[in-house]
Amino acid sequence: MSSDVEGSSVLVVDDAPENLRALCGVLRRGGLVPRPVTSGRRAIEAAAFDPPELVLLDIQMPEMSGLEVCRWFKQHERLKDLPIIFISGFFGSEEKVAAFRAGGVDYISKPFAAEEVLARVNTHLRLQRIQGELLSQNHQLEERISEQVKAVTASQLATISALAKLAETRDDDTGRHIERVQLFSRRLAQRMREMSLYASQLTPAFVETLSETASLHDIGKVGTPDAILLKPGKLTDEQFTEMKKHCTLGAQTLASVLERHPSNQFLRMGIEVARSHHEKWDGSGYPDGLAGMHIPLSARIVALADFYDALTSRRCYRTAFSHDETAKMIHERAGAHFDPDVVAAFSSQEEEFRVIRTQIEHC
Repeated sequence: MSSDVEGSSVLVVDDAPENLRALCGVLRRGGLVPRPVTSGRRAIEAAAFDPPELVLLDIQMPEMSGLEVCRWFKQHERLKDLPIIFISGFFGSEEKVAAFRAGGVDYISKPFAAEEVLARVNTHLRLQRIQGELLSQNHQLEERISEQVKAVTASQLATISALAKLAETRDDDTGRHIERVQLFSRRLAQRMREMSLYASQLTPAFVETLSETASLHDIGKVGTPDAILLKPGKLTDEQFTEMKKHCTLGAQTLASVLERHPSNQFLRMGIEVARSHHEKWDGSGYPDGLAGMHIPLSARIVALADFYDALTSRRCYRTAFSHDETAKMIHERAGAHFDPDVVAAFSSQEEEFRVIRTQIEHC
């Protein structure tokens, strides 16, 4: 016998002592380790305490039949994958079908031949070893792929975030606006999830992706002229029209990358956020004049986060508004500028917003 299965543990279940002795003798001569028990209940107790690598199971037994024992094994998380070979002196076609339906992998007819018993047992022990090795290799491969994907994704996110910060620092010399908008967006989405709002959309994966893509909301500003972006006074109509182009420019830039990576959900949501975070609930926003539920949920959340942080930050053309002044404006614009549900989420955690705004200061 080949040594690849030598020493394997085999649980032998038969209510007839003479059958147990004969089977155990065959297995020992084959280099295996038999564990004899005389009933189905003892088999269950023995396997639950110390799982074997294979089970030889008599069908005809008092109290619990072999079929019942097999069904119990298949419902047990630790034991469901054990190979079970049935033994019986009455293997008609119906009994064979019942054995396989119960979860058996093979059967041996009585009176059995030693060579047949060893051949069948060794075959299924090897198959079990091979399956275990394949599962282990697949798991290792999945882990490696997952690690590589995470590494690539982290690198991509770092690159995109750096570009987003580069765009942001043109009118916010610290770049902390991005960090706060990301955190505010995450808090709003999480709170809406807790409030059972948009439950089918606000999955944990959605919240995580939103937290990352919120950094892209103003990435299109890289194409806005300094004379407009940094103007200390009010913009003219022409200048404001030019300023609004940052939404479409950012979305178009991300869309060109999405064409090469069509399954990338980060880019897909990033396009929504970049293009639509200046849309308003009543349809008076830009660039597309979307209204209500036609505005992507991701953009509706980022819109409030961006508004809150922008107004509570000092700009070259104005001083910062206080938290209370900004919160009042948000409440007044629920159902006009903002999705009322997003405002409700903001209202339930206003103090947390105040604390975050203070801790991650603009300075």
